[in-house]
Amino acid sequence: MKFELLPNEIFIETFEFFRIFDIFYSFNQLNDHFNKLIGTIPSHFNFKYIQKTRFDRFCKLLLSNLDVKNQVYSLVLSNKDTPVEENILQKLKSILPLIPQLHSFHLLDSNDIHLTHPLISNLQILSIPTLSSINNLS
Repeated sequence: MKFELLPNEIFIETFEFFRIFDIFYSFNQLNDHFNKLIGTIPSHFNFKYIQKTRFDRFCKLLLSNLDVKNQVYSLVLSNKDTPVEENILQKLKSILPLIPQLHSFHLLDSNDIHLTHPLISNLQILSIPTLSSINNLS
């Protein structure tokens, strides 16, 4: 039996043991079956301790895959622990409009940010635990 012919239930249960980035990195664009399967998994992305290349890959995936866009339910972003060349929060403005199902957003280790996107007001959870000043929160 071929690996990709196993029932979806087995893959979904197995995927619970992997970080979402590893699932995307390993199975996305492998074939149509896996692309569709990945598009059904509710995704919770934690960008703490992530490499810039993985973050950029995630942004490209959001731009190219409607199924993935609709399955992202939570984001955790951090400036301090994410070794990126440019400020990860600068990309936030371009990411938020692409995630219509976003319910939870956690911003870690930031001292100042301007949050004005309309989706911010629709979140069920907004966590900014170490923020010392917020400007234009809408």
